[in-house]
Formats: sequence, structure tokens, C-alpha cells
Amino acid sequence: MDKTESNQKRIYRSLLANIRNKVYPEGEFLPSLRKLAKIYFSTPGTVRQALMKLQDDGLITAHQGLGYCVNVPKPQSKKILILEQTKSAHLYGNFLSELCACIQEYPEYAVLLEDTIRYKNEPEKLYERLLLFADQYEAIFFDGYDVRLPAEAFSELKKRTKLFYYFDANANAVTVGIPGVSTDWNHGMYIGVRHLIDCGCRRILVHTGWNVSSDGAFAAVKDSCKDVELILSEDRLVDFYKIVESETFDGVYSSQDIVAVRAIAILRKRGFKIPGDIAVIGYYNTPWCEHPFCPLTSISINEKEMIRKTFDMFLQNKSSGQIFVLPSLAIRNSTTDFIKNKKRKEI
Repeated sequence: MDKTESNQKRIYRSLLANIRNKVYPEGEFLPSLRKLAKIYFSTPGTVRQALMKLQDDGLITAHQGLGYCVNVPKPQSKKILILEQTKSAHLYGNFLSELCACIQEYPEYAVLLEDTIRYKNEPEKLYERLLLFADQYEAIFFDGYDVRLPAEAFSELKKRTKLFYYFDANANAVTVGIPGVSTDWNHGMYIGVRHLIDCGCRRILVHTGWNVSSDGAFAAVKDSCKDVELILSEDRLVDFYKIVESETFDGVYSSQDIVAVRAIAILRKRGFKIPGDIAVIGYYNTPWCEHPFCPLTSISINEKEMIRKTFDMFLQNKSSGQIFVLPSLAIRNSTTDFIKNKKRKEI
């Protein structure tokens, strides 16, 4: 090692120590090249080499005509974790995109995503992973319909970070006091079936779907004061499609848009004109509703409003509380054309 290189390292280490010890505070300029050369009994060229190494380390920045300034370190981003599945983007994409949009409004937060599809049949593995890293996150947002952990697991995670659910009021999460925003399933079914009744349907096939009560449908019939018959089909799609293939009805309510679209295809094979002869309504207001062969009336769960309210809970540092966002109707040809067709027949 020659003398110049030895001096360069000596100057580098001394300047590094002075920066770390705040002798040269963040945001302030170092002494000029000539002054540093005098301080270290060296040449400006050797001092410049030491300064260039500090610049490579990201500790200082050269400003033309002014000298070298000590950098102000960037604040470390606070991390927010989202637990959501990415496979069914048509169902859950709006949740994810809106939540990312909310977080990006605050530059101090960095967003990370854990795809829950990996843990579909192994929730205990998801819990084990979260337990390892939970205290590194400012908050964890999760889909209450998709992420189902034991109450004890939620309770343990809540000790380590802030938790917020959205979409569904997960019973175990609610039990341990995790705040969040949920859709109102009964109201969604109510407005869907009530819309069919108001369209003129009097015999309605209702596919309630997995683990969803039919209370909303019966309430709609009761409040309408009309003589309406409901044909209920729960859970099993095979049974639902068999009814579609054989029964007589003038309205169909389905808990999923894709199921409603398939029902329309079956009804067309039976010779019905859809839209027109039978009113059909789906749920979730997914891209399936815009299918050109039959624009589908559907129930919107208003994901953006739901996510905004959930993120507001985080900003307000809420530690408990439940909010419900009411679904709304997105009306299209699958029901409006039925009304027109019914009026033509009456004339």
C-alpha cells in the first residue's frame, strides 16, 4: 500500500467518523477541499478520492460550486401488509387496487402483498408466517371472507400489530375486537329480489350460495305485499342448474354473476329469449355483467367505499368497531328488457 492510498483511507475513516458523530451534521456542507487538505496535512487530490468514496457510500453529495453536503437519510418506510388472493381478480381486484391507491396517498407507507391462495387449505401456515413478521408491519389489512383463522390466532396477532378486515365480518375477528368494514349480505339479497318483484316477477328462483341466509329474499316478498313464490336453491350448483333446466319461473336471482350468466345460457337452450322473457340478476357487479350477449343487472358491493372506510379506521387509529356498507343495484338489460317485454304482452 503506497503512502497516497494510506492517506486516502485515513482521511476517509476520519470523515466517516465525523459524519456519524454529527461533527458534520446532516444537510450541512463539509469544509472546502483546500481546508480539508490543510486539516489532514494532505493534498486536495487525495482528499477528493476520500470524498468520492463517501459519495459512493451515499453519505455525501457533490454540489457544483458549493462543495460536498452531508446527505439527510431518507426515513424508512412504514410497511403495510395486505392479505388477499390474486387468482380471482374479477372478484377481488377492486379491493386490492383501491387499498393500494389509499396507501399510496401517504408516501411514508410501503405496501406489501401476501397472496392467500398459497394457504387456501392450510390457514395454520399463514398464521405461522404472520406470527414471524407481524411486528414489522404498521398494520395488516385482510379480506374477512377469505382469511379465516381461529380467534386465538387473531388475538395473538392483534398484540403485535394493528389488524383491519374488509368485505366480510369474520366472526372470529369480530370476537376478538378487530375493527373493519363489511358488506350487508341480507340487504344485497333483499334489494335484488325486491327489484325482480318490482319488475313484475311472481315466481322467482333464488340461488343463495354458500353459507348465505335467505332471510333477505323472504323480507323482500313480505315488504312487497305481492303474491310471490320463491324457489330456493342453496349451495350446490348442480342442483341449481337442474332447476334452471326444468322448472317454470319468471325471475332468477343468483349469488354470483357467473352463475347467472350460465343460467341465461341454459334458459336460451330451452327456447327463452334472454333478456326479455325471464328477468335475471347476479351479484358482485363483476366484468361478467358487461358480457355483450346479455348485459346483466347485478348487486354492487361498493368495494371502493368499503376500502376507503376501512383505511379511514386505520388513519383514525381505531382499535375496535364495525361498519356495514350497503350494496346497491347496477341495473342493466337483463331486467329492464323483461319489464318492456311484460308491458308489450299486457298491451
